[in-house]
Amino acid sequence: MTTATAPAENIPNSTFAYEAQTDQGQRLTGTIEATDAEAALDRLHAMRLRVIEIRPVSAPVRTKALRGSDFLAFNQQLAQPAAAGMPLERGLRLIAAEVRGRRLRATIDQVAAELEGGTPLDQAFERHKNQFPPLYGRLVGAGVKSGDLSAVLLGLGRHMELVRRLREVLWRAVSYPLFVLIAMGFLLSFLGMVVSPRFQEVYTGLKMELPPITQAMFAVSRAAPVLLGLLLAVVILGPIVWRILQWLGYSNVVVERLVLPLPVVGPVLRANLAARWCDAVRLGAQAGFDLPAAIELAQDATRSGRLAQDGKAMIDALASGKPLTEATTRVLPATIPATIQFASEYHDLVPTLQSLSEMYQRQAELRLNAIPEILTPLLVILIALLIGFVLIALLAPFGSLVDHSIGGTSSGRGKGWW
Repeated sequence: MTTATAPAENIPNSTFAYEAQTDQGQRLTGTIEATDAEAALDRLHAMRLRVIEIRPVSAPVRTKALRGSDFLAFNQQLAQPAAAGMPLERGLRLIAAEVRGRRLRATIDQVAAELEGGTPLDQAFERHKNQFPPLYGRLVGAGVKSGDLSAVLLGLGRHMELVRRLREVLWRAVSYPLFVLIAMGFLLSFLGMVVSPRFQEVYTGLKMELPPITQAMFAVSRAAPVLLGLLLAVVILGPIVWRILQWLGYSNVVVERLVLPLPVVGPVLRANLAARWCDAVRLGAQAGFDLPAAIELAQDATRSGRLAQDGKAMIDALASGKPLTEATTRVLPATIPATIQFASEYHDLVPTLQSLSEMYQRQAELRLNAIPEILTPLLVILIALLIGFVLIALLAPFGSLVDHSIGGTSSGRGKGWW
């Protein structure tokens, strides 16, 4: 008779930090996962290491994602030890020692611990991809393979700085007209809810026949509470909804659907996207990727659905052996595939992409500078028309009343004289 053995329970692993020494006397530090300290010792002994110290690692601190200026500063600091040939785990420890934020320091320390434990650099960043911008691990790995990690990191820093600057310039150009329109909406709401009812009461008491423009004004003023509610929803709920869309990954889709078709801002956004895409392809080519892989990298970096379609058309053309000029693009100008095709044939891709990025960057900035010159006169005319409409609508009955009074007095005098 056979007896069934109970299956072993799944015991969760714990993380242990260790300090050990090899047979050659080289000192090693790192982390290892095991069910308990004894199991961790057995694994280290199996690796022919003499353990000096081993201790459990406490629960990891909730780390902070590196974004914006924090990431730019971290990337530049990481490029310096890479250029000097210093081990990156040591450079990361030095960077962490200078960081003030506890959560940010924990993020860098965790990556350093991965490197000290023998994890390759790109895999270490990939394990913490939620704390770093997308594709950082892939670019770092490409930089290590190419033997010029410092140049790749500095190029990535320049790309992120370009993206940040273009977004700031675009926001500064659009924010002024947007705030003027919102302020004008609040002013119209105030006139419709406070001023217009007072005049309507006066005219009703006088039992006057109102001109059509005044009747239209009073009809529009009835919608003032709805307009005020919409404005408050935009001001209060707009930033919240935008954050939710960013978190869900739909913010770029909304912008491309609503902003790209616009006549004034749309061309600016197209030039902006073209500059960012060319710079991202340049970054991938400089890191050692072939052209299809660099295009895929640019798709992931820009996070644009329409640019992804353009990139897919170019990759399909390359895979089928066709020239890039036959690829149909919707956002990217036709000159970009043709220029890339020409530069690839003459092995001058990186400088050409940099020139394309700078050219479309200048185009975006020139068109951005033209936005206030176009929108400011239009806003002034619009405000003047609205104010004129309100004044004429409110004062037109008074003019009729004055004309009626003058006409009645003249008629009465005529009767008396006759």
